[in-house]
Amino acid sequence: MQQVAEPFKPAPPHTPSAGFDSAGDLAAMRRFAHQAAVAGGLDDDRAAALEIAVSEIATNTLLHTHAGGLVRVWPDDAGLLICEIIDSGTFRRPQPQPQAHAKGGGWGLDLAGELSDGFFLHSEQGRSVWRLTFRL
Repeated sequence: MQQVAEPFKPAPPHTPSAGFDSAGDLAAMRRFAHQAAVAGGLDDDRAAALEIAVSEIATNTLLHTHAGGLVRVWPDDAGLLICEIIDSGTFRRPQPQPQAHAKGGGWGLDLAGELSDGFFLHSEQGRSVWRLTFRL
């Protein structure tokens, strides 16, 4: 994951989105992300990878913020599909905790980065915007 200082260029007007604010919303949010990715030109296998990456970030949102989030997916003019997850958290890079990995946790952001072609974050007080990119 690459943390960026400047806010991202906004999504195009009228970009479809799906909100989530509980674990019960995650299945519908994953289906939305998968369907939007395929509609945007990503093949089904890569859309499945996007679905897993989005689920990892959304789960972190629910675990580490006081509110849910919003997911948007759209193709851009540079041959990329962009998936954006917005939440109300302020990301602070955690200190290395090898015990978390040994206990089976702490891999979500690593996994999202491995599944996507690009993984970026812009975070400021009370708002984080996570962007995954996939080559079309």
